[in-house]
Amino acid sequence: MPYPLRRFSLKQRLGARFRPLLLASAIGCVLAEIPSVQAQQETTAEQQRNWNIPAQSLSAALVNWSQVSGVQLFADTELTRNLVSTAVSGRYDAAEALTLLLSGTGLSAHFLAPDRVTLVKSVEQQDTSSALELEPTAVTSVALSPTTENTGSYASPAVSIGKGNKSIKDIPQSVSVITQQRMQDQDITSVSEALVNSPGITAVPSFGMGTQFYSRGFFINNFQYDGVPLERQSYARGSSFTGETAIYDRVEVLRGAQGLLEGAGDPSGSVNLVRKRPTPINQVNLTAKAGSWDRYGLQADIAGPIDNQGRLRGRLVLDYDIADSFVDYVNEDNQTLYVALDYDLTELTQIGLGYSRERIDARPNVNGIPNYTDGSITRFGRSTYLGTKWDYRDKIQDAYYLDLTHHLSSDWTLKASIINAREQNDYKYLLRAGMLNKDSSTLRGDAYVFDFFSDHWGGDVYVTGRTQLLGRELGLTIGANYSELESNDSFGWLSNYAPGLDIFNFTPDDNEPSDGSIYAGSRWDDGYDSIQRGIYSSAQYEITDSISIVLGGRLTSFHRTYFSDGPWGYSKTTAKKTDEFTPYAGLIYKLNSEWSAYASYTDIFVPQTSRTADGSLLDPKTGKSVEVGLKGVLHDGRLIATFALYKMEQDNIAIRDDSAPAAIQNANCGGTCYRGSGTVESRGFESEISGEITDNLQIYAAYTLNLLKYKDEEPATAANITANTGTPKHILRTWLNYKLPGEWEKVSIGGGVNAQSWSSGFGYYDRVQSGYAVWNSRIAYQFNRNLSASLNIDNMFDKRYYSSVDYDKNHFGNPRSFLLTLRYNN
Repeated sequence: MPYPLRRFSLKQRLGARFRPLLLASAIGCVLAEIPSVQAQQETTAEQQRNWNIPAQSLSAALVNWSQVSGVQLFADTELTRNLVSTAVSGRYDAAEALTLLLSGTGLSAHFLAPDRVTLVKSVEQQDTSSALELEPTAVTSVALSPTTENTGSYASPAVSIGKGNKSIKDIPQSVSVITQQRMQDQDITSVSEALVNSPGITAVPSFGMGTQFYSRGFFINNFQYDGVPLERQSYARGSSFTGETAIYDRVEVLRGAQGLLEGAGDPSGSVNLVRKRPTPINQVNLTAKAGSWDRYGLQADIAGPIDNQGRLRGRLVLDYDIADSFVDYVNEDNQTLYVALDYDLTELTQIGLGYSRERIDARPNVNGIPNYTDGSITRFGRSTYLGTKWDYRDKIQDAYYLDLTHHLSSDWTLKASIINAREQNDYKYLLRAGMLNKDSSTLRGDAYVFDFFSDHWGGDVYVTGRTQLLGRELGLTIGANYSELESNDSFGWLSNYAPGLDIFNFTPDDNEPSDGSIYAGSRWDDGYDSIQRGIYSSAQYEITDSISIVLGGRLTSFHRTYFSDGPWGYSKTTAKKTDEFTPYAGLIYKLNSEWSAYASYTDIFVPQTSRTADGSLLDPKTGKSVEVGLKGVLHDGRLIATFALYKMEQDNIAIRDDSAPAAIQNANCGGTCYRGSGTVESRGFESEISGEITDNLQIYAAYTLNLLKYKDEEPATAANITANTGTPKHILRTWLNYKLPGEWEKVSIGGGVNAQSWSSGFGYYDRVQSGYAVWNSRIAYQFNRNLSASLNIDNMFDKRYYSSVDYDKNHFGNPRSFLLTLRYNN
């Protein structure tokens, strides 16, 4: 039985809240008094530490060195081709370790700044006893490691969402990265917050506790965990997708059809959640928070080698966050545990194990605020709560991770990964029902209880590398993946449990019905069984020094069964497709060492469970995406700029067929027949810039223009979640952080705005939300190298707006709030 926060006494609640604050204060006082040896050092490269990097391909060794040192490394990929590193073991600073690593390769390091380095060729003088002269070379490929931890940057010139580590310029689609530094500065603590701070992504609260995410107006079906796709969104109730970012290094977002690497889905995009990994050196990160509405939090993140040789490394993350809300009676308790181990089986082979548990205990705000049937809304206070004291939510997610990486040679890598996520959702609440009229109110309260369980499995194995063909470079990736979702769910509905609700004079009660009485009213036992498997390959070939083509394809087999046993009897529907081919094509034109232009085409499909009047299943929905754009990796990889024009389309959307007689509808279609005739189109423009404008100024800015419309017939909105025509036409996300110069160098200030044009509600009553802009700010102080404090002010002008106006549930956006954060990093 869940144990929601509402059952804790006031003394327990206050104790739970003030203990983190008192502990944080004690930690801060102690740490502030500790003399920092590292604070006396001037540069990142001068910090001495224990190193243990085995001899391996130079590219892999440099990635390892960059992750450990926190120094960004930029190099032409041609410089490291077919080279093997020298093993490094012992205590050195970063520069000394890099020099040893490069010994015998004919390369040397050239530091552009204390935290940035590039590689140069070593040229011997005529006198072999003389010093080596460094000959700089053009940087055409940067940031060998996509890891963002310890980089202090909003930019990530490399990503791992396309299998292996790739430059962002080598992917002919729009890709964004929410880095570790940006998550810390903006206090982005959940996956939901990370996504809605990305270009062109919007969120819609779905039935129950789930959330529907849309990219460029299309539904995001799948999420990747370390590159392994799992089906998380298509089952929005049993897979109540959420999660804290405490265990993630970064969030990578690809926009456009993603069928090549994931298989079935809508032409929306893909999200890759990349875990923090154990580090070869010891590091301790401690965070304490206190903020508005009794929010308190503590996080401990500890990593480093376990054995003396450094072959076994570990990481432990503990995160605890508790808060009330600006909405009366609403509260939430988040607990996260993460443990990871990496072990070097040999110098070329690494195995990784991981486990995470995320738990949410809460009294949620399910109902929001109702609007009238004409879409207008009466003025409620933002603290209005229309639920009960017995509403609760209890979610537990356990995830298990296993991966193996083997360097076949200096240019070829094999990686295999498996993930299993098990999610249990229990919740219970009173849901208002009926229509709110201006003349009279006919609302009632229906009681619901839910017991949902879903089991997600995913596996992926691929080989990636590069070779020569006709004297030019050919990059190849060949792989296969598998995903499976099995769910078993029960939910009960007791209609009219609280008749005649007067929402204008509403007082939450604690008259809780038993689970048994709710199930006795109406009960459903539902479930999904979905399996998807596929093989994929892609190739990137340099036709000339400036032009590369990217070609790929995937064969997918898909089988999904949904069953329901409820008051209207038992039903079972199945959608399947075998050996469906998905093509991918792209062209990249290198304009110069910093800029490239690209074009791409890809498509995708989704099997359907709806039936036609003759009883046959509808053919799959098919989607396609065309995109052209520019990408720039500037300032030695410190600044990323992208511009894109796109057009996406999905065909064969199910439209209700009212022409079929009732007898046919019941006999062949289970009550409702459909025909595949709907077509929806999304087109628009995106621009994004992230990284360092100057040494002291970090910036993130993204603008999306999205035009989404049905080209012919439009399905009933509440019955089709594939595309959301109510998403905003204009979306702007910005944030910057400026470190003051001179005597004020310990102070940094930041701020930004999230703005959008008008949007309409998803579901019922054509509710419209006017455009709005929410301004946020931050000020921080660095006491020493290890200890810092910051104050975030969100919605600093206290803008009154609705964060969602969907399904007749209007939710206010957060009013002005404050958050004080104390952070220690050794």
